[in-house]
Amino acid sequence: MQAYLFDFDGTIVDSAPDLTRALDLALNKAGLPGVGLELGKQMVGHGAGKLIERAVRHVTQDEHITMESPLCRLLLSVFFEEYEPICAETSVLYPGAKEVIQTLKDQRKQVGLVTNKPRRFVELMLPAFDLHTAFDTIVAGDDLPTKKPEPDMVHHALSDLDRAPNEACLIGDSRADLGAAKAAGVCSIMVSFGYAGDLNLHECGADRVISDLMELLVNDA
Repeated sequence: MQAYLFDFDGTIVDSAPDLTRALDLALNKAGLPGVGLELGKQMVGHGAGKLIERAVRHVTQDEHITMESPLCRLLLSVFFEEYEPICAETSVLYPGAKEVIQTLKDQRKQVGLVTNKPRRFVELMLPAFDLHTAFDTIVAGDDLPTKKPEPDMVHHALSDLDRAPNEACLIGDSRADLGAAKAAGVCSIMVSFGYAGDLNLHECGADRVISDLMELLVNDA
């Protein structure tokens, strides 16, 4: 494997506490109850718009609400305002994340970041973890018209790295990551410690499931 593409939230960084705190603050400002950390973790993974949609559907019990609805659009704006100053406040890297990335680079592997998170937050958070120069390419959630699980973000990263799908893997934690990897034709590696929600990782069809990022160095995917 020559190119390793990493998801961000739930794969490299445990960001759920800050995400759900901002989500609950936005919901509360609209007079709605929050969802809390454990439920919030199950809603992360498909971008901020989908996060808001899932939360609003849950607290209102209205399954017809979509991210295009006026309420969701307003809450998304408020969520971004609340999240920006706290996006790296309590978020932490998962064990081994920095070491794995550096070791892969030392081995002359290419390392990319492919995340549905908007670029402004990626660029705020990476320096906080001393990862601002770690990646050979970064494709963020608002860079292209589509997000994971569509394959376009992965294809874009592969183009940046001048790699074919059979030379690359995508490491992630959610249905969005699995779907994007499968659609793009790259090796799919799922981590068991992220925000998989109700996805059964051992029966989802992933090429590999790991419980520790250091496993990437033990057996080349």
